[in-house]
Amino acid sequence: MTPQRWSQIKKVFNGAVERPAEERAAWLRAECGTDLALLEEAEKLLRSHDTLGPFLDRPAGVDPEDLALAEPPEPASDGDAAVGALWHAGARVGEFEIIRPIGRGGMGVVYLATDRRLHRNVALKSLPVTLAGNTQLRERLKREARAAATITDPAVATVYSLEEVEGHLLLASEFLDGPTLRAVIDEGPMDVATVHAIALQVARGLRAAHEAGVVHRDLKPENIVITPGGAAKIVDFGIAWLEGPGHPHQAKLTRAGAMIGTPAYMAPEQLMGQTVDARTDIFAFGVIVAEMLSGRHPLSVADAAPARERTPEGDVLAGLLQRLADHCRQTSPAKRVRTARELVARLDGMAGAVDAAPGAPRAAKPAPRPTRFWWEFHQGAAAVSYVVMLVPAWLARATIGGVEGRSFFIATTCAAVMASMLRLHLWFTSRQHPTELPWARRRSAAWIRLADILVVMSLVIGAALVAAQSVLDVVLLVLAVGVAVSSIVIEPATARAAGLENTSAS
Repeated sequence: MTPQRWSQIKKVFNGAVERPAEERAAWLRAECGTDLALLEEAEKLLRSHDTLGPFLDRPAGVDPEDLALAEPPEPASDGDAAVGALWHAGARVGEFEIIRPIGRGGMGVVYLATDRRLHRNVALKSLPVTLAGNTQLRERLKREARAAATITDPAVATVYSLEEVEGHLLLASEFLDGPTLRAVIDEGPMDVATVHAIALQVARGLRAAHEAGVVHRDLKPENIVITPGGAAKIVDFGIAWLEGPGHPHQAKLTRAGAMIGTPAYMAPEQLMGQTVDARTDIFAFGVIVAEMLSGRHPLSVADAAPARERTPEGDVLAGLLQRLADHCRQTSPAKRVRTARELVARLDGMAGAVDAAPGAPRAAKPAPRPTRFWWEFHQGAAAVSYVVMLVPAWLARATIGGVEGRSFFIATTCAAVMASMLRLHLWFTSRQHPTELPWARRRSAAWIRLADILVVMSLVIGAALVAAQSVLDVVLLVLAVGVAVSSIVIEPATARAAGLENTSAS
């Protein structure tokens, strides 16, 4: 399809959408005249629009199962029923405890739930009860799990498990407590530096997905979540396509010629039900970047909101981002940015291009990013120190003697082991699952503080029991002071250096 032909289709389609439903067919026939191919393509888009709701907001699919999911739920008297929820707050489903339903998407109902085995919140997706036995939709949910599980990147929501409980498939994934990019865009044009940061993170997520052989096929602002820390994460791989030699038996779950996705972010080849590949996601990426810059969809006929005031560097960066968006949105896949890896490279190179732009002031050197090294070192060193201090505690036990000596050693050991294990857990979480660290710190903060207090109290009591019988009383007092200084002074200082001051101190 040529750019000129695609422009014709868009013009005719947009003109038809602006007219009352009963006038559209006659207007299309008059506008297309003898061009029957143009009429057929425009009518195909119009049928999808009329069947699946507002052009910019609703997922599209032509399979009967897709249509069933896309239909709005029946009115209900409460919020849970309004999203078609099968389970309500407090219900236990296998090892999950439902907190509340949080939405309904193209693949079913999503709940906020607690995984009682690991004591963490998860986003739990299941098919609606009326479709729980549908073989194709069950296969799609399994495919979503397989697709997301093959991707390892901070910009893609983590899938934890796929389980079957009483005939219901449950997909447990990372719960992201933040607004979608749609909510941010709806507030108006975004700051250009924020646009660049989000675009870079999404591009990195696409790079990881595409290199794992996964094409998202429904990339849009609703499927990008902004976390409280400002990170962007891609979610909802419900209609993802696994391609390449690593997925030779990929099931075909839509009919030939079917289009599936959200029309406002679909590339021309996807709108026409033709073969899609990674460049389809790149087209959607270009639409999203353009929308972040202007605050409106590129095809919207509404006036753009006023752009934020920008510095000369911001103007240069905005221009580079707009050119990249335009390159991604080329009608022909061959003319777009070729790969997500190239997207990342171009976005990474924009900072240098801004500095080198004629007339642009030299940007100030950015402040160094916080590092967790010293905080992690402190956690590891404190954990080891707690174990080592059991040696003088054991010697003090013999000096004190009797029930008092044994009780002192047991109390010191319990407190030291608890503090040591909790700190090692935080160290491991920071190294292996950094996105889970704020949650882990909040959960363990009170217990670590309690363990520190018990260790100090135990050491002071031990020193008093030893009294002047040996030099161990001085050793125990020095250890007690060291634990107190570590907990009150060193711990908060390393947390601030690591940029963790906004989470509960541990």
